[in-house]
Amino acid sequence: MVDRIITNLGVLDVVDGGLKVVELAEGVTGAELRGATEATIVN
Repeated sequence: MVDRIITNLGVLDVVDGGLKVVELAEGVTGAELRGATEATIVN
């Protein structure tokens, strides 16, 4: 099972309902990360 996803845009945890942003890469905004994925981003 996958619990964490690490990409060039940031680090996301897999949680109930979608993905939770743990950390954004330097210079990346939350809007950029959301625009790059079809997954649901939760708080």
